[in-house]
Amino acid sequence: MRHGWITTLRRDGSPRTSRVWFVESGAEVWVATAAASHKVADARRDARSTFAIEGQHGAQTMMASVEPIDSEPSVLASFERDYDGWDAADPTVDGPRVLIRLIYAPPGSL
Repeated sequence: MRHGWITTLRRDGSPRTSRVWFVESGAEVWVATAAASHKVADARRDARSTFAIEGQHGAQTMMASVEPIDSEPSVLASFERDYDGWDAADPTVDGPRVLIRLIYAPPGSL
């Protein structure tokens, strides 16, 4: 299992970093999480973020968007395959779920 680190910005501009499971699809990184999480509130307010993959040096600057959990069936299938059958859409633990889509933002574009 691979882990990543997503950093979003709190209301006051300070960073909030969370360890997450993720999947990659083309040039995008996807994170499944509870709709009520702080990182979702942060991403909705300010799309600027960074993402780093555990065991690799450096982080990429990304733009985040929050997507409905059922918007990307292929992404959900990737989570299930990559994380031993985990159902990323299952609301029974943390409540309703969403996907955070991260897209690379070239330096100077934010």
